Amino acid sequence: MTDDSPEYAEWRALSAAFLTTHPDAQPGKMMSSPALALNGKVFAFYTTKGGRVGLGIRLGRQTDFAALGLNDWQHLAPFKTKPPMKDWIVAGAGDQDRWPDLMQRAYDAMRRR
Repeated sequence: MTDDSPEYAEWRALSAAFLTTHPDAQPGKMMSSPALALNGKVFAFYTTKGGRVGLGIRLGRQTDFAALGLNDWQHLAPFKTKPPMKDWIVAGAGDQDRWPDLMQRAYDAMRRR
């Protein structure tokens, strides 16, 4: 992927650090984008699809996303003819300072599955 945006630079740094501190996580792909996976299942990825550029994370449908207190997010909606994916959100650049916490939450949620 070729992207010289500040968001992508943050993703690269954050994912590299995460892989160093979480040896059971692996690099992966989701929708042709770089991702992090646990046991072959993606829990976080960098996305430019669906109307928002940022960190895509899977927290689960039961999550009260509004309670996360994010300002720049939406449910992941990568397909024009399908509804949003209710167990995934994309946190945009406006919440970039929250990306490390959100990535950890997604990882923890995946470990509980």
